[in-house]
Amino acid sequence: MSTTITHGGAARSDRPCWRGVLAIALGGLALVVIEFLPVGLLPGIIKGFGVSEGTAGLTVTATAAFGFIAAPITALSVGRLDRRIVLLALSALVVVSGIISTLAPNFAVLLLARVLLGIGVGGFWSISIIAASRLVPADKVPKASSLVFSGISVATVISVPMGAYIADHAGWRIAFGIASVLAIAVFIFQLVALPKIETPSAVTSADFASLLKSRKIIAVYLAIVFIVAGHFAAYTFVTPYLQQVVRFDANEISSVLLLYGALAVVGAFLAGVLASRDLRKTVYANVALFFASLIAMAVSPAHWSIVLVGLVLWAVCWGMAPVGTQLWLFNATQHAPEAAQSMNTCVFQLSITCGSLIGGLAVDHIDLHASMWTGAAILLLAVMAVLAVGRIESADMLSASQTEKAR
Repeated sequence: MSTTITHGGAARSDRPCWRGVLAIALGGLALVVIEFLPVGLLPGIIKGFGVSEGTAGLTVTATAAFGFIAAPITALSVGRLDRRIVLLALSALVVVSGIISTLAPNFAVLLLARVLLGIGVGGFWSISIIAASRLVPADKVPKASSLVFSGISVATVISVPMGAYIADHAGWRIAFGIASVLAIAVFIFQLVALPKIETPSAVTSADFASLLKSRKIIAVYLAIVFIVAGHFAAYTFVTPYLQQVVRFDANEISSVLLLYGALAVVGAFLAGVLASRDLRKTVYANVALFFASLIAMAVSPAHWSIVLVGLVLWAVCWGMAPVGTQLWLFNATQHAPEAAQSMNTCVFQLSITCGSLIGGLAVDHIDLHASMWTGAAILLLAVMAVLAVGRIESADMLSASQTEKAR
């Protein structure tokens, strides 16, 4: 029987339980597939329920909005409860949401299903990374975290293009049905594979408050807000944009979005390599190129080659984006890791909400083309926020150096 050791205030297994880590990673995969599936299904949802593009975009906005609410509530309310029980309950909620989405008789019921999913999303991401880290010794935590994040990467590869392809050939309900079957299979595996996951201490409101005392942490969260909001202001409507503005056919859209997902995974690995050499320059370059990619998408929709180059650059930059900001955040929040992860989930979901909502308003009141310009404008704010983080970091390092010399 495995014993536990304490490292950084968290009880950890001295024998790795990789089967449990895999169960959490697969839970993340199933969740992200269903969360972002509507991006590839918007044309079918629009036609099926007779709603506008902006209204259909609420299937993304509603999930993110309730994910934003659920993240801190989950972290504060579960206390020291066995994380196995919490993760299983949240995975069950994902299954229920998928089934209701598949059978939804009208758009209101579909939105209700997406609200339930949002609760599962916020709760799952607020505890999953830390739970996985407690299934392995301290020196294996980076590997365990990478495995969980790989579930996200794979899901981003398959969710949107899979949804677009299935919706085109069999209908959007079938796409939700297949995703629900995946969620059920993952839930069954989690029942078997997840061990008891003890938590030595509960997250408190003081932990959250401590995060907001640091200028750097606040600036990093702002950078995350603008990066994610800019991305989703445009990406939520990428399928109808490619279909109606760029004039790609269904097969071309599926292929392009599959390429997008694959390149996003490449971007994540590339960011890890570059960040290990120079974190700040990596983040600066990434956000600047991210901004440039959406400008390329917006400027020349009539030239498919420019659109394709912009989409490729966008994919790589989106894959890279979380790495730098997460490293900045990780280094600054060692005193309250669970609260920081929950806050990050909260910020991420709020950003998706704001981005997809702003993009939807732009689409409904202007046109689909406006979604790309809107995303680019928000990413310009991200460039400013990232530069601010760099300046704060430089100032803190200079202050620490001067203090050390004074001693």
